[in-house]
Amino acid sequence: MITSVKTVQAIHIAPVKSLALIQPASVHVGLAGIAEDRRFFLLDQRGAVLTQRQVGTLVQIKPDYQPERDFLRLNFPDGTAVEGAVEIGEPVETIMWGRPVRGNIVAGDWSNALTRFCGGTVNLVQARQPGECFDEYPISLLSSASLDGLKQRPGVGEHVDERRFRPNFLLAGCQAHEEDTWLGGQLQLSDGPVLRVVAPDPRCAITTLNPDTGQPDLDTPSVIREYRPSAGPAFFGVYAVVERPGQVSVGDQVTVQS
Repeated sequence: MITSVKTVQAIHIAPVKSLALIQPASVHVGLAGIAEDRRFFLLDQRGAVLTQRQVGTLVQIKPDYQPERDFLRLNFPDGTAVEGAVEIGEPVETIMWGRPVRGNIVAGDWSNALTRFCGGTVNLVQARQPGECFDEYPISLLSSASLDGLKQRPGVGEHVDERRFRPNFLLAGCQAHEEDTWLGGQLQLSDGPVLRVVAPDPRCAITTLNPDTGQPDLDTPSVIREYRPSAGPAFFGVYAVVERPGQVSVGDQVTVQS
């Protein structure tokens, strides 16, 4: 029996939670996850976290974050941009997935520009510590084979790509939904980090949104549940925690360990 070599096909991070993804060629994975992933987040006028669940079109804003000099640029779909060195202001604390996350409102024009775009008060916040703004777990994984299987479902089509699911690592060389069988096991990424797969990834309404426009165009959870029945959420991909930090690059080999 020939076993396919598993590799990292693509890397995705969102420097600002719920804004457009970027695809770096290489990232450092720390014990808390990828430091540049969700380094910033948004708060509404009530001090609650604002995501694509409330404003789907946030995904149209493309961030560029350069952590070595703490420089941020937000590119808006109308061609305007706000950029500069990050200067922190008022401290804030909010609840994210049931846990308190502390940060500081970023001084400057970013919040004003986001407020105009969203049509309501929005503050840009930098988390006090990197790796605090994940959802349930710091790393998400999805195989391209699972995505290919979804594309074959009636009414889905080739236009659906992995950005809809926002995986940190898209993996090639797998069988469809093979990642489900890794629960409790470890993944070694090249000679770098070791991840432990801890939970299936429950999919929410954000996956119904087109990753370019932020407009709903496919009832993804319902489609998934049609061929992957579940009494609860539609599971697609898996979550992992970091057991050993290290560098990961596109093309790195992935080894599954029991």
